[in-house]
Amino acid sequence: MKAKIVFYSFLIFSLFFSFQTIAQSVEVEVFEKKIQENPNAILLDVRTSGEFGGGHLPKATNIDFRSADFAEQIRKLPKEKPVLIYCLSGGRSAQAAELMRKEGFQVTELKGGYLKWTTKLKPLEGVPAVAHDKAWDMADFTKKVQGQKAVVVDFYAKWCAPCLKMMPIVDKLSQEYTGKVTVLKVEADGNQAILQSFGIDEIPSFLVFQGGKLLQKTSGFREEAQLKELFDQSIGTTR
Repeated sequence: MKAKIVFYSFLIFSLFFSFQTIAQSVEVEVFEKKIQENPNAILLDVRTSGEFGGGHLPKATNIDFRSADFAEQIRKLPKEKPVLIYCLSGGRSAQAAELMRKEGFQVTELKGGYLKWTTKLKPLEGVPAVAHDKAWDMADFTKKVQGQKAVVVDFYAKWCAPCLKMMPIVDKLSQEYTGKVTVLKVEADGNQAILQSFGIDEIPSFLVFQGGKLLQKTSGFREEAQLKELFDQSIGTTR
C-alpha cells in the first residue's frame, strides 16, 4: 500500500511539473497580458545586438544568448523579479529559459518569439525606418524551391550588419553560378511564415536545396569561401 501511495504521489508530481513546464511557454496574447500585469518584470530579448537593433518589444533588455558571458550576465539580474523572455522564433529563448530556471529564475517564454509577435501587429520599439522588399508568397516560394535543381536561400534583414556585409558576396556568387544555382533572397521582415516553416530563428541564415530536397540549414556570418561551399553543395560539387 505504501509503495502505491509513493508511486501515485510521484505520478501526480510528474504530471504537475510537466503541466508547469508547458504553461511556461505562452501565446502572444497571454505574454502581452503578463507584461501589462507585471510592470516590474524583466522583459528579456536574447537575440543578437544586431537583431535587437532592428526592432524589439518596448522596454526590453538585450542579452545575447550566444555571447560568451551570457551566464555571467543573467546572474546579475534580480531573482525576485519574474522574467519574460523571447528570441526570434523561440529556439534560443527556450535554451536560455532552461538555463535561467536552473539558476532559480521564474521564467515565461513567448511562444513563436519576435516573429509571432510581429504577425499579431503588436507594439514594437526601435524599428529603423527602411523600405522593405516585396514579401514572398508562400506558394511561389515553394514552387521556386521545388522547381529548380540547385537553390540557395539567403535569409537576411536590412538592419543586420552581417547580412549587409555578405550581400555583395552573395550577389557576386550568384553571378558566377548563373545557370547552375538559383539564389532566393528572403527578407526576415514580412516573411515570418517562411522563416517559421523552416525553423529559422537567427539572421543571417541559409538553406541549401538540391532537387527540392533540403540539404543544409546554417546560421551566422560566413566568409566568401564558406559561402561558396554552400553553392557547391547545392550542385553536388566539392572543392
